[in-house]
Amino acid sequence: MSQKINFLPPEPISLVDNEHQREESPVQAHFQQTLQFKQIIVGDCTIVNSNQTNRFSVWQVELVLAPTDRSGGSSPRIQLYKRYSDFENLRNRLIQALPSELHQSIPSLPPKVRWYESWRYQDVNFDKKWLAKRRAGLEYFLNQVLLNERVVNSARTCIRNFLES
Repeated sequence: MSQKINFLPPEPISLVDNEHQREESPVQAHFQQTLQFKQIIVGDCTIVNSNQTNRFSVWQVELVLAPTDRSGGSSPRIQLYKRYSDFENLRNRLIQALPSELHQSIPSLPPKVRWYESWRYQDVNFDKKWLAKRRAGLEYFLNQVLLNERVVNSARTCIRNFLES
């Protein structure tokens, strides 16, 4: 009963760094070439309960990028979720970064809850009519900023930070 056992030595393992060989996402490729947007849509908001007393809105933003050679003629899309404070930060950074002659190209944001209604903030801030007006104002703001080639080229870093954060 002698059986012969063949011993196979293990094959060596080769480790390869694939970090630099990864394909770029449409957003990264778009940033490398140019920042050109075709359409910006601010969609519905989601009400988030952060604790028992605090609620806030998060807005869905869809950016339709202009077609590139890499995208094969299709328009890549990016979906983001942003709070009103993110829009405020973008506007403030744009005003700081842009030359003064472009400041008039940056529209105001839709207003916050008025101070005299702040005592009933939760009711006012989540009223459907008020939210619809805010959505339209945020969409107008982003369209005026991101579809303006001069603004985009002058404030690439601000816009990129807004999109990536």
